[in-house]
Amino acid sequence: MSEPGIGATAREITQARLATLGTLVAGIAHELNTPLGALNSNHHVIERALLKLGDILEDEVVTPDELDEVRRVVRATESVLRTNGIAVERMVNLVQNLRNFGRPTTSEARPVDLHEGIEGTLALLAHELKEIEVVRDFGDLPPVVCHPNRINQVFMNLVHNAAQAMHDGGVLTIATRAEGDHAHVRVADTGRGIPHDVLAEIFEPGFTTKGERIGMGLGLAITLQIVHQHGGDISVESEPGRGTTFDVQLPLRQSTGPARKETSE
Repeated sequence: MSEPGIGATAREITQARLATLGTLVAGIAHELNTPLGALNSNHHVIERALLKLGDILEDEVVTPDELDEVRRVVRATESVLRTNGIAVERMVNLVQNLRNFGRPTTSEARPVDLHEGIEGTLALLAHELKEIEVVRDFGDLPPVVCHPNRINQVFMNLVHNAAQAMHDGGVLTIATRAEGDHAHVRVADTGRGIPHDVLAEIFEPGFTTKGERIGMGLGLAITLQIVHQHGGDISVESEPGRGTTFDVQLPLRQSTGPARKETSE
């Protein structure tokens, strides 16, 4: 497997992230329609409820029947407000995840909870996973020292590819483990798999297949490069018609050797 030129690394990763952001924005705009629709509908419900309460309270004397109506309206309004709270939380989380993904990479690596990055990725790609069962098999992972946005790009590429391989539905399993001095993140799908005769080529820059196969473009080349930058590695197993598993291995501790110089983004 050849590796893309190190000198262009930061530029290529930035371009890949921007391309991914463009796709995510379109998907999130669709995702926001549901909570926005709920808020819009519930706004009118609350308006009608307030008008009803206003009519009842216009009289100096409130009859027992009117008091019962007030209680009913208040209970209904409380239910609507709870629904609105869920809708607002959903929108806030979507926007926050998008902001985290698009934030420029800092020059210094830092300890990161990989599970947070995985959850953010799943939230951003929820529109692609509607017909797919997502299984989280998370183990005990200590914080991993890395550039979070770059590692999140790895998760984004792998989950997106898995979703594309299961356009008719399937199971996506993300498993994490600490094994020896490495953290392992395994992304497995039950999709159409990768033909054995091209499996060794999938990390080549510009690799793509057509028809019944999988189009990946620069996604996996960038993924490999990011993982290698972090002193890790990635392996793949696939069986046509049964699915594909990628295993990302990242060192739990920073290397004591000299760091590879990166170009600015």
